[in-house]
Amino acid sequence: MMHMYSTKAWTAGLVLISGLWLTAAARVPLNATSPSVLLVNGDTVSANEGCIVTGQYPRGTMIVFRAEVRTENGTLAPPTDKVSVHLSDGKTLPMIDIPHPFPGKPMYWVATWVIPMNAKLGTMTYTITATDSTNGEHGIFYPFPTPNSLPTIVPYTYTPTVSVTAAGKSTPFVKTDTWLTINAPIDLSVPEGKKTVEVPLTQGQVSAELGSAGVTTSSGTPKAITTVALHFDRVTKSWDGNLQVPSKTPPGAYEIEVTGHDAYGNVVDSTPVYLAVDE
Repeated sequence: MMHMYSTKAWTAGLVLISGLWLTAAARVPLNATSPSVLLVNGDTVSANEGCIVTGQYPRGTMIVFRAEVRTENGTLAPPTDKVSVHLSDGKTLPMIDIPHPFPGKPMYWVATWVIPMNAKLGTMTYTITATDSTNGEHGIFYPFPTPNSLPTIVPYTYTPTVSVTAAGKSTPFVKTDTWLTINAPIDLSVPEGKKTVEVPLTQGQVSAELGSAGVTTSSGTPKAITTVALHFDRVTKSWDGNLQVPSKTPPGAYEIEVTGHDAYGNVVDSTPVYLAVDE
């Protein structure tokens, strides 16, 4: 006698059998010498912010990669393991096993990376691998593939302290038609361990704007009355230029702000210099 089974019941049975087979297959070693698996957990923190967890890392700052490696029975992996970070640009960072800064916490693995000033902006993917050279145990950590779970590289922001002088003197009061000398010195070095690296702001587009104090555009930036392009001086290591107060500028409070970007998209955004225009 032929037994009739519904399609739904047959499918459910197949799924159940397949699930049991997959579970078994995952637990059966491929051969007698197959290594065990190391359990790897990891994350990233900002060294510049006191090793706090953050999603955004400006160029020029240091990322700390952290990892904990355990065996299948939950014990910490021995220091004979080789643990490395693999960045999406192909760079490999060796990790070292160090004591946790807080007493009573287990040893963990760390690697540091100073983000180059020309690093690609946006989300950066990475993996952490661990291998025990004595017995072949291995493991790999993949961060969750969403922007909120991955480090995001953002532009570096230069914040020069701008000086404004008229006829060689610094004064908060100027008259119309006065020529102002703008000087925006830039710190062209970013710490990288015990040395510094030069940043690429010597090439880019930087300008100074004169606008009414407190008057902004719809985007929140000062509404410019006049703008002048600045040029980089390699001797003074600053962006310099001359700006003339327009002859029909109404008396009142004004501000000068230096903004721009370098050749790699890093941002220049100074604090404003305030001055008053007299009749």
